[in-house]
Amino acid sequence: MPEGDTIFRAATVLRRALAGRTVTELTLIAPKTSLAASRRTVVGGTVKAVESNGKHLLITFTTDGEDVVLHTHMKMTGMWHVYRPGERWWHAPSKARVVVRTDAYVAVCFTPPIVELFAAGEAALHPLLPALGPDVIADGIGNEYKNEVLFLTSVWPWTKVRDLDDRTLETILVTARDLMRRNRDGGARRTRFVLDRSQRVWVQERTDRPCYRCGTPIERGYHPGEFRKSWYCPSCQKAPRTEAATPA
Repeated sequence: MPEGDTIFRAATVLRRALAGRTVTELTLIAPKTSLAASRRTVVGGTVKAVESNGKHLLITFTTDGEDVVLHTHMKMTGMWHVYRPGERWWHAPSKARVVVRTDAYVAVCFTPPIVELFAAGEAALHPLLPALGPDVIADGIGNEYKNEVLFLTSVWPWTKVRDLDDRTLETILVTARDLMRRNRDGGARRTRFVLDRSQRVWVQERTDRPCYRCGTPIERGYHPGEFRKSWYCPSCQKAPRTEAATPA
């Protein structure tokens, strides 16, 4: 599944291919388009910027008036590909919801759950984007990184943020940023850097396998109201004494 580092790499590739180029075609399938954006003409304009924040990817186009922003969110299924004109796509065209064409490249977004087009001035009114804050990989954290980072910082996955001191919170953020930056250049995602590449993660999806630190079997549990699971070492990540048993 795409994580923040995946989207960061996608934005980097898209920026190198599209930035500054004239848009010769923009095809959007069932987008959510604001009235202001619908009045602008993107074709003939240029790609002004490509940015990522977590799983959000934003492409800004110059137009015949106010700049327009294309927002895609990958969730569990979306993916961006870049091709040369005439090159065969890796997936069926029917799965494409976004196609951006220039003279030199074709950028295609397959199966993104969210496709939105709005005027640049409307970004501050978006229900999600203004609250994102700084991207942890730039100068979001997905479930796999969450599990690995909490293990590395010895934090029990069901700990409330309000119960963590500032030093621990800073350590979690710094560790997450370091891991994501080490993975942003491509290749299989790794959080454990040893010679045996089959041991690339500490706890993720390692239920009942021995912890690499202490040998205790790795466990997993669920969070109330969420479908994502947490993998953890019950010895290295001890629950606070006041907490009940881990949700099963």
